[in-house]
Amino acid sequence: MARCAPTFIRRFAPVAALAVAASLSASALSATAGIAAPSTSPPTPVLARPLSADTQAWWNYDRPATYQTVSTETTVPARDGTPLSCTLVRPATNGAPAVGTFPGLVVEFTPYTALRASYVASEATYFATHGYNALVCNLRGTGGSGGTWQHAMSPQDGKDARDLVEWLAVQPFSNGRIGMTGESYGGDTTYAAAINQPPHLVAIAPLQSPADLYSDVIYPGGIKTTEGGSIDNWPDTAQLISGGAINAEAEYAANRAHPTYDDYWQSRSFVGRHHAINVPIFAMGGWVDQYFRSGQFTNIEGALGRTWAIYGQWPHQAPLRYPSCGRVCNSEGLSPGITLAWFDHWVMRIPNVPIPPRPTLVSYAGASPGTTSAGWREIIGYRPTGTTTRAFTLNPDGSLGAASPTAGTRTFHQPQDPSTAGGSVLFQTSALTAPTALFGRPTLTLRARLSGPDANLYVELLDVGPDGTETLVNNGFLRASHRISSVVPTPVPTGAPVTLTVPIRPDDWQFGAGHRIAVRVSGGVSTMLTQNPTPVDVTVATGVGGSALTLPTVA
Repeated sequence: MARCAPTFIRRFAPVAALAVAASLSASALSATAGIAAPSTSPPTPVLARPLSADTQAWWNYDRPATYQTVSTETTVPARDGTPLSCTLVRPATNGAPAVGTFPGLVVEFTPYTALRASYVASEATYFATHGYNALVCNLRGTGGSGGTWQHAMSPQDGKDARDLVEWLAVQPFSNGRIGMTGESYGGDTTYAAAINQPPHLVAIAPLQSPADLYSDVIYPGGIKTTEGGSIDNWPDTAQLISGGAINAEAEYAANRAHPTYDDYWQSRSFVGRHHAINVPIFAMGGWVDQYFRSGQFTNIEGALGRTWAIYGQWPHQAPLRYPSCGRVCNSEGLSPGITLAWFDHWVMRIPNVPIPPRPTLVSYAGASPGTTSAGWREIIGYRPTGTTTRAFTLNPDGSLGAASPTAGTRTFHQPQDPSTAGGSVLFQTSALTAPTALFGRPTLTLRARLSGPDANLYVELLDVGPDGTETLVNNGFLRASHRISSVVPTPVPTGAPVTLTVPIRPDDWQFGAGHRIAVRVSGGVSTMLTQNPTPVDVTVATGVGGSALTLPTVA
């Protein structure tokens, strides 16, 4: 598709999902906004194919704007009486609100006071000119809203989002059909609203949303990320764009106070709760989103039977190019007509809007530098457990492939910089004779012994070029004591053999011929992960009966 350039810059950083693919007809959803029962037929292979005519028509959808707009500042009362500060943008003619009733959209319910004007000028205005009432609001405790800020991704956010939907639905200028959309924090509140099931909510479009803040950013695999580092840096940004309503140190302190996956984190997670969503979902994610690349994929997996999804080679930047959105939008993102089509079909109920008849997952494959990407493809019948897998053994000589007939070990030390001798172990294949594809969630299974009760296991899945240049495809994390549970961590018996399964974040990537697949294991760099507090050696079993990398792919 010409509107998305095929050249992207890969960036890296930031869980399990509950899903079985279901077949869902558009006509059934149009009639009831309900969810079809899971299919009982035998699972079909997961396949990749070029974009269908239905999908291409959806992506090329457009219709002219037919209204002017009029904006007013308003206050929406939450159920407990807390006033939420909002900007309402309505369709207008001749400088006055248009006569009649219109469907509505809650757009970007976030704590970002500094971005509210941009959301109004871009997304809200775009939808209002196309016949929607659009409501942009700030969370309680931010941007003029009453109440107290309750830290990132609070369960209160979803309750308040539900109240915004219901308020907009019953206004005299509304026809009662409401959708909701937002990116990043706005994507989180969109999912949260749907989980709280507002009666008037018809469809949602969350973009680049987290699924579980604990696993996505703060404690991936149970390892505390470095405050202000390459992953955990949101509090500093949030303090700035919330106009000081969010205090960075207070956010960091709240995260430190909950090192295990306790009720604080569980109440802020969507994992295991996607079944509560009873409306169709259009979701977008970025394979190079440095924060929520894994989280949005988890959200998609959790609601496969009702999600139309697109994953591009995008960083954490709005993937739709709304008019007047400026630097907030990704210049290589898709036209907003794709979201207009979504809401025109479900919310406005315009006949013959070209939405694919069944949920679909469309992805842009990344590729080894200097090689050609497979580009945009539809992944047909995706299931987290339905992909083909290929296993590579970690061998004593540092090779990665067929198991060496002899067993051996390789040892690294922490805390130590991975780039120094003894700070990491590296395994790589021989040069590939043909392209090798990855789609889904790789896994590194380490059989190891630790000289202490705990260690960080940071895994880098690498694409090594013919000249030795390394490209980080993706990474994985595990705190050894969290190998069984992050709710109740269990120390590792010192010196005893232990199996440590490290989940690597999902990806769509093609390793080119002549390149090598490699995996590096270390304790991670201090700018990303907090270091193990005491010295420990991690001795990895290699060769026959040892450790292995598993790569999933699709036909």
